[in-house]
Amino acid sequence: MQQFAQSNSIFPTSAIARRSGFFSFLLAAVGLLALSISPAMAQTQTRSFPIRVGTAPLDIVQGPDGNFWFTLSNSSKVAVITPRGKIHGFRTPSLSNPAFITVGPDGNMWFGEGSTGAIASVTPAGVVTEHQFSFFGVSVGITTGSDGNIWFSDQTDHAIWRFNLRTETFTEFKTPTPSSYPGDMTLGSDGNVWFTMQAVGKFGRITPSGQITEFTGVDSPGSIAAGPDGNLWIASAFNPTISRVTPSLQITSFPTPNTPAIIRPGNGNKLIFTSFTGNTIASITTDGVVTESAPFPDSAPLGITAGRKNQVWFVGDGDNKVYQTVFPQ
Repeated sequence: MQQFAQSNSIFPTSAIARRSGFFSFLLAAVGLLALSISPAMAQTQTRSFPIRVGTAPLDIVQGPDGNFWFTLSNSSKVAVITPRGKIHGFRTPSLSNPAFITVGPDGNMWFGEGSTGAIASVTPAGVVTEHQFSFFGVSVGITTGSDGNIWFSDQTDHAIWRFNLRTETFTEFKTPTPSSYPGDMTLGSDGNVWFTMQAVGKFGRITPSGQITEFTGVDSPGSIAAGPDGNLWIASAFNPTISRVTPSLQITSFPTPNTPAIIRPGNGNKLIFTSFTGNTIASITTDGVVTESAPFPDSAPLGITAGRKNQVWFVGDGDNKVYQTVFPQ
C-alpha cells in the first residue's frame, strides 16, 4: 500500500465519458498536485469469485440480508453473492443494462436501468419488478431519500425523479442546465439528495420538495458519497483527485495515486474507492489521508462496498470477478 496526504483547491472543467453498455468513468492522470508517499503493508486475505451468471459488473452494495448485491450492465441481470462466495443471478424482464444499486426502505434492492426508461426492485428471494417512468429514459444513479422515497437520475431528460413507494407515482424535476447527464447520487447529512453532472462539470442538490441547486468547484465530478463526517466526497472522473465538500460548500481536494472510479462509505472514519485504470482499491480518511492497495492485475475494479470490520467487497469489470479482501490493514 501507499499513503498520500495533501490538499489543494480545484476548478471545474467539462467532461463526459461512457463505458461498455452505456455508462462509465474514463480515467486519466494529471500531475498538478504534489504527493507525499510512504510505504505501507499490502492487503492480505483476498478471495476472488468468478461471475458465471453474467458480464460487466458495475456496482455492488451490501443488502439488509447480509449478502452483497451487484448489477451486471451487459447482461440484463442483477446478482447476489453470499459472504461465503455463492453467486446467484436474476434476469430483469427487459433488456435493461442495470446501473447503480441501492438499499430501499422496503427491504428490497433498487437499481437503475440504463436502456428501458425504468427503475427496478429485486426482493431478497430474487423477484425483479420493473417500474416504468419513461419510454426513453436512462436511469443511472439511485438512492433512498430522507422522505422514504426512491430518487434516481435520468440522463436522457437531464432530470432527477422521485418515486413514491406508497402511491407508486413518479415526479420529475429537471436540472437547470440542459444536457447535464446527471449520474451518481447519494443522500447527504442535510436530508437532501446530492448528485453529479460530469458532462457539465457540476454537482447538484435536490431537496425533498424537488428544488434543485447546481454548484461548480469540483473538476469532472463522477462518483459521489456521503462521508461519516457529514461531508460529501466526490471522485473526479478524469483527474487523480477526490474532493471534500462541506455543508457550507467549502471544497478541499486531495490527490490520489490513480484516477478514482467509484467512491462509497467505508468503515470508521474512511471512505473507499476504486481505480479502474490502476487496478487498485483505496481508502481516504476524513482528514484526506489516502491508502492504496497493491494492484489486482487485470481487475479494472468499479463498484465497491464495505463489509464487516475491515472487509471490502468490489467487482472487477476487467476479469469479471467479485473480490473480498481485508483492507486497509
